[in-house]
Amino acid sequence: MPHPIISRTLALLTLSLAPALAIDLGLSSPPLHVVIAVDMTGSSKNPAFGYAQQARLIAQNVLLNQVRSGDTVTLLHVCGGVKTIADFQYQSASKALMPKADILRYASAVTAPCRGKGSAITAGFETALKAGQRTKAAKSVIVYFTDGALLDDPQRANLPALFGKLLNRSTASVFIAGLSPETGAAGGSIRDSFTEQLGKSAGDKRVILAGAYDLANVYPSFAAAVKEARK
Repeated sequence: MPHPIISRTLALLTLSLAPALAIDLGLSSPPLHVVIAVDMTGSSKNPAFGYAQQARLIAQNVLLNQVRSGDTVTLLHVCGGVKTIADFQYQSASKALMPKADILRYASAVTAPCRGKGSAITAGFETALKAGQRTKAAKSVIVYFTDGALLDDPQRANLPALFGKLLNRSTASVFIAGLSPETGAAGGSIRDSFTEQLGKSAGDKRVILAGAYDLANVYPSFAAAVKEARK
């Protein structure tokens, strides 16, 4: 049985993927570059945590509720390396939301089981940075689902500087979701260790952090940040 808090989170995040009316979409607002990265290493391999389910629902929510016609979308699958699942500009002649079938297909691909060892969390942020640099006219919105365990990440020492670069360009919001409350190698929680590794950038108002069990409470803050970025 899944953890009761996970069950509550999944229930609150569960989508209604019925066809949506094209209303209040802010279609005259500037486009964004939406990057969704999912780290499928570490805790994500443990079925008891339900990480894959949570990550899949986060991806579905973002693709359905935040992506609009004209936005650029980059989807990244993070394991021992980083694989680009999709990289495209979403265009709809009718200005409709992304089709249900596409949402389910992309969310499934980005949360595919991770085979092999190692971690590339830092490389995922680097790929997100490079993706955003290709669309200089658009602000970037980055959603990164990860437990935050950096012990097996060979590039972890580069994370603070890289994350600083990410915030120094036109990045509107970085939502880091799924951080693990488990005890890390240093004795504190993995979430706290990850936050410390980010350094002062963790306190930037554009950075939104969410633990593994509080996604439903934090997602509205992310949605509000995206809405603000479109003004």
